Amino acid sequence: MIPFKYHQPSSLDDAQSALTQERCMPIAGGTTMIDLMKLNVLKPTKVVHVRSVLDESVETKNGFLVIGGGCTMAGLADHEAVRDRFPVIRQSLILAASPQIRNMATIGGNLLQRTRSPYYRHTDMPLPEEPASRFGEGVETTLLAVLGNGGRLVGMYPGDFAVTVTAFDGQLELSGPDGVRTVAARDFYQVPGESFQYTTLLQPGELITRVKLPISEPLRNSYYLKVRERSSYAFALASAAVGLQINNDQIEAAHVGIGGLGSIPWHSPEAEAALIGKPPTDATFEAAADAALQTANPPLGLEYKVPLAKRTLIRAWKTLRDQGPLSDEQLWAMQHGRS
Repeated sequence: MIPFKYHQPSSLDDAQSALTQERCMPIAGGTTMIDLMKLNVLKPTKVVHVRSVLDESVETKNGFLVIGGGCTMAGLADHEAVRDRFPVIRQSLILAASPQIRNMATIGGNLLQRTRSPYYRHTDMPLPEEPASRFGEGVETTLLAVLGNGGRLVGMYPGDFAVTVTAFDGQLELSGPDGVRTVAARDFYQVPGESFQYTTLLQPGELITRVKLPISEPLRNSYYLKVRERSSYAFALASAAVGLQINNDQIEAAHVGIGGLGSIPWHSPEAEAALIGKPPTDATFEAAADAALQTANPPLGLEYKVPLAKRTLIRAWKTLRDQGPLSDEQLWAMQHGRS
């Protein structure tokens, strides 16, 4: 880690002004950024601690769940409205990290998690001679993307909450020196070009100041299923953020997000189209899962992730159809194979 200056801003304007300076970086919870600084992936000359100038509130307003960018993961997961009415939000937060991390990490920062790909996190790692077909020695292949990789070895997006935000039509309020603007979460994340991880629409000096999710029936009848290598906290091998509105034995609305595979939080309009207007049968779910993974391009060694993701989606949909939204007790039983 190189030496750096520390700035405690007195206001949001002060923070944004400081962040326009070259090699200046914001920190709120610091649960990811400090690690990357230690690895010399990020080399800021100044760090701006923005936590104290960000809104931490959570409220339902004008048909939206509105979340301050400074709210912690724990604060959002434990909010009464989220706990009682929006299961996919709570589940994608409590399955993401330990209580210690959830009490530190902010929502705005969580949405900007960097890839865990070793090609990004370890800058001295040599690239394989044939990127599309083999890996360098010691590379953890599960951290590479299967969707949105352009045939290259790019890192998967590791987070959980962003998968939910993207799947359920979330909007991000970005505040910077030029004012405030709102962008769709689906547009905010950009698949990698020549880099080894995604880029975003965030401009110099801008911060994520609010997250807005439209309140809908699928958001209430929702589920986040996460498949991981161990029962304790780990990044997803595959995950599904799904919501269904079912009336008269017909799916009227659907939201589908996939985690653990995409170079960005992956939204699947193909799966949604395959569900809407159909009966909630096993055959419908299987066809929708096939549609969701039709563009998968697994590098060598990750072929197993395609059927794994399909089974994850199908299980999530069947759970919603047969049981409806899960309580915390049911969720943990499902995650630990006791259902």
